Amino acid sequence: MEKEKSYKSVSGHSVEDLRRYHNEATDFFGAELMMLKYVIPKIIDERQSKIAVLLISCTQTGAALLQLANQTESYTSESVMLSRAFMEKITNFCYVSICDEKEYNAFMLHPIYKQYHYIGSVKRDDDTNYDRLEEAAKKRKEKQEKFRENIIVQEALDIFSDKNPKLNWSKKTLHQRIEALGKWGKLLDVFFQLSKIEYYSDASEALHGSLYGCCYGIGLFDPDFDQNRKDELDKKLYKDSACNLLHLGMLIHETFTLISYSADIKEIWEHSYNNRGIALNLKFHILEKEIPGSKNKKITSRTGWQCNRNLH
Repeated sequence: MEKEKSYKSVSGHSVEDLRRYHNEATDFFGAELMMLKYVIPKIIDERQSKIAVLLISCTQTGAALLQLANQTESYTSESVMLSRAFMEKITNFCYVSICDEKEYNAFMLHPIYKQYHYIGSVKRDDDTNYDRLEEAAKKRKEKQEKFRENIIVQEALDIFSDKNPKLNWSKKTLHQRIEALGKWGKLLDVFFQLSKIEYYSDASEALHGSLYGCCYGIGLFDPDFDQNRKDELDKKLYKDSACNLLHLGMLIHETFTLISYSADIKEIWEHSYNNRGIALNLKFHILEKEIPGSKNKKITSRTGWQCNRNLH
């Protein structure tokens, strides 16, 4: 007779406690996101100013994440997809801020290369009359060649390709970009590494619509997870979402550190630094690990995330 498998609970915390910790993590991420909006106009570094649109996009993705965080039970896969986007945008901002000139130029010229190929592509509003397809293709080619007369377009095509429209802006993988941040030595790249390790590949599965990706959030293919056990699924959802939001908020703090080397954001950075310390303690507590320097410390009340509301 086959022995019945014994499952370990997702968490020793109650659902009520995990829900509360999840609310704390949401508030932490929201506070960091609000401070990011204040920091962006304070950027003075020339390169960072040119790529600040990545951070603006992060604030929009973050706002969407906050909305989904209020419905954790329903939008697990959607949240992790947005988390991947947020993580990659903020990683690219940090990497492009410190990379060599060749990589920086490729990043800046990639949109020009994409625009060249967009001009030559079929559009949904094009005339679908088959007798005019050849004429339409000729006109697109003429527009492309006219656009190519610009020196900056020629430079972009020299870096990328006038034949292949699907090249990425960098040949370096995300892992290699994070490694570059570590070698730079002025950021805690461990937070970028953890975010990539913990959900990046799963987010890819969800994004590309695989069966695993559509079901991983509910633990359907996790052999150590017993979804029939009372409260286990709710515990998993709140625990995973809370840790994810804490990670993303910590990435914002590392971005503040990067920006602080050239911009005067000391007050904001200090608020964020205090938040980050509390968030780390909260994560250790959620994971039921000893909080460094504070044995058996319990998180039992609202932490009060700092966000200077007088900043303009």
